[in-house]
Amino acid sequence: MSRNPDLFFYVCIAKHTTILAEFNSKDADLGELAKKCLDRTPSYHSIFSHTVHGQTYMFFILDPFVYFGIFDESLEKPECLSFLKSVKDEFTSMIDGCSSGTMKQRLHPPNSHCFQGEFSPVFQQLMGSYSEFDITLSPVGLKGDHLESLDSVRRKNSSLEGLKMKKRFFGEANKDGLDEEKLDVLSDDDLTVLSGRRLQKAKYIWKKQVMLVLSMDFIICVVLFLIWLWVCRGFQCIAS
Repeated sequence: MSRNPDLFFYVCIAKHTTILAEFNSKDADLGELAKKCLDRTPSYHSIFSHTVHGQTYMFFILDPFVYFGIFDESLEKPECLSFLKSVKDEFTSMIDGCSSGTMKQRLHPPNSHCFQGEFSPVFQQLMGSYSEFDITLSPVGLKGDHLESLDSVRRKNSSLEGLKMKKRFFGEANKDGLDEEKLDVLSDDDLTVLSGRRLQKAKYIWKKQVMLVLSMDFIICVVLFLIWLWVCRGFQCIAS
């Protein structure tokens, strides 16, 4: 089932605090925020969620793996949880389905974004279709063996049925329920600071654009004034 990608700000799979694969809506601040959240993952809980400043932060924890997402608050919490469970199912199938065991070996110990190449198309498949939007890839790039696996994963995911997706997203949404306990991973002050940084960045860009327009207007006015002086040979027009 097709989904609105604008509601998915950030999703990642991590082993403890090491991010194995991620989807980022191309906001660098979200990646830094996710790392901060993972550093403070709640103990002794499997599900945590908290909505503040128009965003829902959700953890789905199956030690040692953490499935974390930042969503628009308009996306209901059962749907957020169902999506993270879908990510977990696909990741587990990918690991268990590799007969050679090379994927499992990458987890001991894991390197940052070591599954980005294989899982980027899976994020796309779960959130809609391949043509709807772009996925931000790992900053370390894709190696040749990752590219080969990427093609195989794409072929596998392109055959998924719409009925399967519907069941995964909606049929299991209320199976386990949600822990409505307030997420204490990030304080409101932390999120307020992040929102303030984004607001300052937006103001800075707006001011630059305004200054550019004003500068261009000033230059045009000066040029027109010089042309006028040249045509009138100084202030003779005024004197006459």
